[in-house]
Amino acid sequence: MNTSLYSRFCSKIFGKFFSKIPNDKLVEKNIVLAQANISIGYETYASVSMMNTIIAGIASFFVLFYLYLINPSIFLLLATITLPILLSVFIFLGYFYLPKYLIKKRGRNIDLFLPYAVNFISSMAVAGVSPAEIFESLSAINVYGEIQKESKRIAKDISVMGTDSISAIKNAIEVSPSKKFRAFLQGIIGTIQSGSDLHNYLSQVAEKFMQEDLLERKKDLDLLAIIGEVFVISVIAFPIFLVIILTIMGFFGGSMELSLTILLFFSMIILPMVYAGFYYLVKSTSLEEITKLKSLDLKETKPVADEKGKLLQAIAFSAISIITLFVSIALLTYFNIISPSIYNVVDGIFIAVILMIGPIGVYKYFEIEKKKQIQERLPEFLTEVGDSLSTGMTIFDAIKAAERGHYGELKPEIKKMETKLSWNVSIKDVFTDFAAKMKSAIIHRIVITINRGVMMGGSTPKIFKAAAKEVSQVNQLESQRKKSMSIYTIVILLCFFVFLAIILILNRTIFTSFIDIQANQLQQFNNILQTGSVDTTRLKYSLYSFVFVQSIGAGLLAGFMMDGRLSSGVRYSCALGSISFFVFKFLF
Repeated sequence: MNTSLYSRFCSKIFGKFFSKIPNDKLVEKNIVLAQANISIGYETYASVSMMNTIIAGIASFFVLFYLYLINPSIFLLLATITLPILLSVFIFLGYFYLPKYLIKKRGRNIDLFLPYAVNFISSMAVAGVSPAEIFESLSAINVYGEIQKESKRIAKDISVMGTDSISAIKNAIEVSPSKKFRAFLQGIIGTIQSGSDLHNYLSQVAEKFMQEDLLERKKDLDLLAIIGEVFVISVIAFPIFLVIILTIMGFFGGSMELSLTILLFFSMIILPMVYAGFYYLVKSTSLEEITKLKSLDLKETKPVADEKGKLLQAIAFSAISIITLFVSIALLTYFNIISPSIYNVVDGIFIAVILMIGPIGVYKYFEIEKKKQIQERLPEFLTEVGDSLSTGMTIFDAIKAAERGHYGELKPEIKKMETKLSWNVSIKDVFTDFAAKMKSAIIHRIVITINRGVMMGGSTPKIFKAAAKEVSQVNQLESQRKKSMSIYTIVILLCFFVFLAIILILNRTIFTSFIDIQANQLQQFNNILQTGSVDTTRLKYSLYSFVFVQSIGAGLLAGFMMDGRLSSGVRYSCALGSISFFVFKFLF
């Protein structure tokens, strides 16, 4: 157990209160902490939580009491009495529920990556690699989430503690937070003890887990659909009513200044926060977790450097365009071609936003689309290589034969693989370079699987076919997501145009009539009526700001919901933002 000086001090103070717990219950509590990956014993954990609770309560009491002495009031007196108690209760409850929260979180993560990890383990077993070596390899790979930590525990028991493989796996079963992972490990033990073929068991389990994973991801699509419906109602439909209510109340109630202030606050502060909230809500789904590339510890190649150069060119183009825009505005203002106004600066800022996200976003979109097309054709390539290897071909000959096929955007990459292999570059480096260029989580995983399997002398055809199956699974999930979420993208875009049309209709009818009526009333009854004239320019730019923020946010989130990439939404944001600019400059 890892303990610090502070935790040992806490144990010395409070340890005697927890030492009276019966051994069987203490063992259960230690198992709970191990399942949560908290590497200290229960006595130490409880002592630290007790000490931190007391310290927080006392510290908050003295701070509030000091504030009360400086400025006595009933409010501070009540706060001094109640807040330290509440803070202590919250901290204690936090420590109490933390292990349960971590267990659930780790269990979900293990279940999420288990189908792909089992596919990797199955590929290792093809070579006749022992379970100890398999878990040792898996513990060195950081693309399978919490499964890596479970594998490290097994590998450590075997290599450091000298435990045999079956005992180490049994120990892992006892402290694993995932029921599915425990059942999987139990199956390995049963297969080994019965003398059955481990690879056959792993292949069957991998197929079963892949099917279950597909069903689970469909549930995630249903969750995304609910998020999409809530988003349309709360961020698209509700603001339409808000704009109508605020503007109409401003005209009727004579408080247009307040209405426009509320509108600006909502558009500049509330809307971005809501969009950010929905972004992180969508991002937190397991669909995003599967395709998230947490680390890519692979060497970069020249194509990667070339891509970075193109990205820098897009950034430079955006920067030059923005600088040119503001210099032009300054010159036009200096020569009195346009009148100096804060609204000209606002126009410049809105155009600059489009110029900033446009070139970079469009470049990233086409780059990702190209890589997506490569990933879609990758299972066919891997399957063909596996089939060729089954006939006795070498990997070089198999890739050379595949190069003659039709694989779209993947064909140039196959040609590069063939060229590198002809230069005696190892197959490991060839696929590692390919993964470094693609920057894809799934390709990163299958490259590790292939490289490890080939290095350990596995059945290469089966390894390539297992990799093809894994990529096909992810491609299928991404395709289903795009089909399911595309309807919400259409709804979001249609709602935006409806919103824009409503504002134009209001401007041409109600707004114009109210402004004319108020102007006549102010001229005829200026000394009687207490209403002020409406600043039409401020009204226009308040609505314009609201619509522009909607166009950028709705466009980005519409694309992100569809395929999990913000770059997909940039094209929508730029189009909607440009339409908003045109409408308010020439039609409003």
